[in-house]
Amino acid sequence: MLIGRRIMAAVAIDLGAAGPANWTHRAVAIVALCFAINMADGIDVAMLSFIAPRVQADWSIGPEIMGRLFSAGLFGMAIGGMFIAPLADRLGRRRVILVALVLMSGGMLASGLVQTVAQFFVLRVLVGMGIGTVLAAMAALAAESAPPAQRNFAVGLVQAGYPFAAIFTGLIVARLLPVHGWHILLSGAGVITVALFPLAWLLLSDALPENEDANVPRGSVSALFAPEYRARTLALWAAVFFGLMVLYFIVSWITKLSIQAGLSETDGIYAGAIYNCGAFVGTVSMSVLAMRLPLGKLVPAMLVGAAAAMLWFGAVPMSVGFTMLTAFLIGVLLQGGYNGLWPLAAGSYPARTRATGIGWAIGIGRAGAIVGPWLGGQLMAAKVALPILFATYCVPLLACALCAYMVRCVTSQSQR
Repeated sequence: MLIGRRIMAAVAIDLGAAGPANWTHRAVAIVALCFAINMADGIDVAMLSFIAPRVQADWSIGPEIMGRLFSAGLFGMAIGGMFIAPLADRLGRRRVILVALVLMSGGMLASGLVQTVAQFFVLRVLVGMGIGTVLAAMAALAAESAPPAQRNFAVGLVQAGYPFAAIFTGLIVARLLPVHGWHILLSGAGVITVALFPLAWLLLSDALPENEDANVPRGSVSALFAPEYRARTLALWAAVFFGLMVLYFIVSWITKLSIQAGLSETDGIYAGAIYNCGAFVGTVSMSVLAMRLPLGKLVPAMLVGAAAAMLWFGAVPMSVGFTMLTAFLIGVLLQGGYNGLWPLAAGSYPARTRATGIGWAIGIGRAGAIVGPWLGGQLMAAKVALPILFATYCVPLLACALCAYMVRCVTSQSQR
């Protein structure tokens, strides 16, 4: 215990608004830990989509029941982001991240033992609560750990853990599912999350985030609607809602859409994997570019580019190679642009309310994640032509770009 306390004291970090002047070993370690935790999030979420057909077959359930299990995770993320993550501004980042890891790992480990849909639904809510909490807390922690000049890079890089994990999770599940079944895969994902707990325990600090404006109440939702923050809060919520609406539409239907665009079933699956590769490349690229370009211009530019790529994908007949390349490009621009919202959000609030602001944006945005795939399913059921389908989703995507631009504009004006 004494050794553990000495280690904690050695790596403790001041979570103030300023951050270290230059990268330190512990700052790099904290950002790397956040990246790894986000990878665990990606494994937990992606796992369900990959095992869904086997779950349906084993339990003889239809797509509507499976859809409820998917929605359970989104519901849990909203709860975690809106009601647990704000505690990170009051109790410190470390305690809340540890609680989130307990929720995630406990939910995934127990999922390996489920026997009924009701049990699985409850556990998916539990896992979602942990993910929603840790997403907000990690974004705040990465922003406060990095040097100010690299803050956008740090927050953006952390987001790349999610698509990176989605790539290799599919490959692993494809090999192990026929041999071991889906229960043990869920428990295995829980073990990975458990392994991150001691690292977070030793590396993170209990220090509360400080800010030059001591009048700002810690973790207060009402503070997000103070006159100087109201406009950016509403613009951020709208940006996340519209962004997740399009993002979850693409992620949920990319394989089917690729088949409709002319690919075989196998190539359609590969297109989904290539999209995730593009998502990883795009998020990392956005993080690097954010050190040189203002996010208020970079994010909208990437999202407008994604809209153009989506229109091209839906309207222009292409060979298999060009279809794959376009799917990759959509991943680069859409996921990279959307993930740029989080460093934008981290820079929009003072340290004392940063986790609260990000958490509530995550919670509100989950509604868009529900509406997007549902609307896409309705349009495809109505046999809407592919060009019109993609053009329809370009509308909320452009709205996301406009709202992201507004977030930066109102934040810059208030800081003058």
